[in-house]
Amino acid sequence: MTADDVRSRRLIIAGEIGNVILIGVLYLHALLWLNTLNCEISEFKSNDQTRIKRSSKHLPVDLEDYTIIIGQDTIIPRNVLDRSCSQVHQFCSEKSQRLTGFPGARGSPGDQGPVGPPGRRGPMGIVGPIGLVGEHGSLGEAGRDGKCNCPFPDMYVQRVPIPGPPVIKIEERMVPVPVVVVKEVEVTKLVPFEPTPPGFGPPEGWAPGMPKPGRTRKLPRYSTVRPPPTPKQKTTKPPIHVLPTEKNITMDEWNAEMNISTPRPYMGPPTLGYNRKECILAAVGIPVLHAESQYGRVGSWMRDALPNSMKTAKRRWVTDGFASPVLYEYEDERQLLDKVQKIKYYVDYLASGTGNVVYNGSYYYHKHGTTSLVRYELETGVQVEKELDPEMSHVDCGRLPDHTFEECNATDRHVWLYDRPHNYVDFAVDENGLWVIYAGADSETMKMAKLEPDLYMVGKWDVEVNTTDIADSFIMCGVWYGLKSACNLQTQITHAFDLYRNDTIPGQVEWYNPYQGLTMLHYNPLDARLYFFDNSSLLSVNVRIEEDLPEYIDD
Repeated sequence: MTADDVRSRRLIIAGEIGNVILIGVLYLHALLWLNTLNCEISEFKSNDQTRIKRSSKHLPVDLEDYTIIIGQDTIIPRNVLDRSCSQVHQFCSEKSQRLTGFPGARGSPGDQGPVGPPGRRGPMGIVGPIGLVGEHGSLGEAGRDGKCNCPFPDMYVQRVPIPGPPVIKIEERMVPVPVVVVKEVEVTKLVPFEPTPPGFGPPEGWAPGMPKPGRTRKLPRYSTVRPPPTPKQKTTKPPIHVLPTEKNITMDEWNAEMNISTPRPYMGPPTLGYNRKECILAAVGIPVLHAESQYGRVGSWMRDALPNSMKTAKRRWVTDGFASPVLYEYEDERQLLDKVQKIKYYVDYLASGTGNVVYNGSYYYHKHGTTSLVRYELETGVQVEKELDPEMSHVDCGRLPDHTFEECNATDRHVWLYDRPHNYVDFAVDENGLWVIYAGADSETMKMAKLEPDLYMVGKWDVEVNTTDIADSFIMCGVWYGLKSACNLQTQITHAFDLYRNDTIPGQVEWYNPYQGLTMLHYNPLDARLYFFDNSSLLSVNVRIEEDLPEYIDD
């Protein structure tokens, strides 16, 4: 080790010793300063308490007039406090602020102010449900005689003067000042007449307004079903035309003289007649979606099966729910697709079920809770009510104020038609006219009837099929068909019964429920399609038929 290393080592040791001594001196100095500070604080407290006690006990009387004691430890001169308060108030007034003091006592209520202006009108609320159909009102007084405003063609009307003095007619005109015009008008009336053919004059005693003379006979209306025409026999002899020569001879005398016998027409009630079209359902096509209902999942839609014009043939009708007093009409299928309604028909009674139809301009439905059927004419509003069968099923569960049905046991109601709730009557239309399908109250067998447009029953059938074993049915070519299921995607038409031959037709036809919620199925002979309502969807499907008579018919 060299001398430089020894010297540097000594310097380092001396520096460390000096640092230790310095730290100890600083520690002693701080300890002495803290002790001195504690002594001063304790002495100040003792002196302050002595001063407070002395001031509170021996405060001069005149000093209270010039000083203000704030708490127990502060005495402020009055002039200083007043000067400070005035400065604070001046500052608050310049800054437009207020000094908030302690809340005072509650004051007495003031007078009532004037009524304010009315507020703005709030938004329109949600439309409530349709109310229940009310009871029939009392019969009103007889109205005044109406006036015919139907125009007559000029060729069928003639003006006949009425004997008597003319009528003075007074009119006011503005040309350019008010002028009163008085004139005589001949009193006439319009009388319809029928023109006579050229070369033949009217018979004696005939006057305008009387029926046209001639050999025309007015036959009574028998039935919508006509008998088949009889073929005409070809004759080789030329026809002989013999006309009466005497002026006053009648047609009956002339027929008796010529030994011509005219068969008397049938004057009895309408009959069933014959089957206008004999065919058997072979298969159904692919369902076509026409539109979506703007209402609930349950309902029906229909097309007039016997329209009286092209406009009526384009119209469509929709119902909503299992029971509704409203029938919605659409101008055509385009309006139905766009959900643009034309007319809402509010019928007088609650239409029960989803088996209603429109036929020949009239709406046919079952009156809820009764055994009656109703025909409602859409153009005139005239309706006809007739009882179908006093022993038919019609008692249903009670209805709630929101037009839904209460839950009830099977013993509290009659048996439903099909395996669908709240349905008792199902109308059907085919090439032969109007039909109705219903269930009996005592038995669960299917019942069917052929109806005239005025609801006259011309035939009745009892089919040995349980009403709850099928989901829906329709009639086509005089044959009743029953669908097995309305909820299964793939199902079959399993029942078929020929109503004109009273015989069961064997076989099954495949059926497809696209939305698995069918609530209505009808056949329309106008376009030979099946219309059905499936879970808010309005669909139709074409059919393939076999017009050749099957083997079972020859038995």
